[in-house]
Amino acid sequence: AFLKSVADKAEAFLKMKTVLVFIALLVAVQSKELGFKTVPEVKDECSKTINVEKGTYTFYKCPKNYYEAVEMCKSKDVKGNLLSIHTHKFHVKLLEQLKLMNKIEHEIWIGARKGRISFTYYWTDGSQMDFEYWARGAPSHSWYSAACVVMETKEPGYWHDVDCNLRRPFVCKTEQQKSHSR
Repeated sequence: AFLKSVADKAEAFLKMKTVLVFIALLVAVQSKELGFKTVPEVKDECSKTINVEKGTYTFYKCPKNYYEAVEMCKSKDVKGNLLSIHTHKFHVKLLEQLKLMNKIEHEIWIGARKGRISFTYYWTDGSQMDFEYWARGAPSHSWYSAACVVMETKEPGYWHDVDCNLRRPFVCKTEQQKSHSR
């Protein structure tokens, strides 16, 4: 009876150990799937190259808030900025490419935002804000209004100022393509 009791406990222990190992593996797999991804992982899983005029840009379909998108574009793996737009011709060509790629979201982050103190909008890459394509009623002109800019990916591609914490797809340009959006 004593040996049967010990054998039963050993068998129960082995079953419990098997269940715990299974749970540990399940947690490890889930944490990898749900965990933070490195920039190269995001770049590989979420990005597509688009060609606009003579430049090559990267469209990221995985949504991020504005600040995360800026950091992604400026990372050592991308070495660029959020997209700036300087001509209507470029805007139209970009919109054509985005409509092909962006079937779910209807807005993308572009590299424009409002200054903290002024109502002036500027490009985060430091280039001149020499082209604008605001929707009617945009941008908001109040001190408490949204400070980051999205571009619609449906015709005609108007811009809106929205909350910077919303999650949207985005387009990066590298320093080499800086002049191609003009």
